[in-house]
Amino acid sequence: MPERVTEPEVAWYRLSRGNVAAVAAISLVLVVLCALLALGGSGAAPPDVSDGSLPPVRIYVNRASAAELMALPGIGERKAERIVRQREAKPLKDMNELAAAAGGIPAAQLERMRPFVSFDTP
Repeated sequence: MPERVTEPEVAWYRLSRGNVAAVAAISLVLVVLCALLALGGSGAAPPDVSDGSLPPVRIYVNRASAAELMALPGIGERKAERIVRQREAKPLKDMNELAAAAGGIPAAQLERMRPFVSFDTP
């Protein structure tokens, strides 16, 4: 005699239309939230300094993200990433260490960014 397979008490094909709609709505909300999180990234976009304006705030070099460091004049993506890697090994103490960590920053740019850079924590 063939063995009878028992059906689960709750199965998708036995749900009422209202329950199916609720499950579909919840699934859609979860998919949208996951998509927003995936597309949003870290949420920190680099400030727009394409017009040559300087950032209006102090940048704490030993805590700033790469995007925040890119707001400083003369600091692009590569230099910001180098600074972050270097300071993880050893916190930076002054402008000379910052220039070395970035792989070189001209003296004129160092002077332009000096008022906006801090090595202490707030």
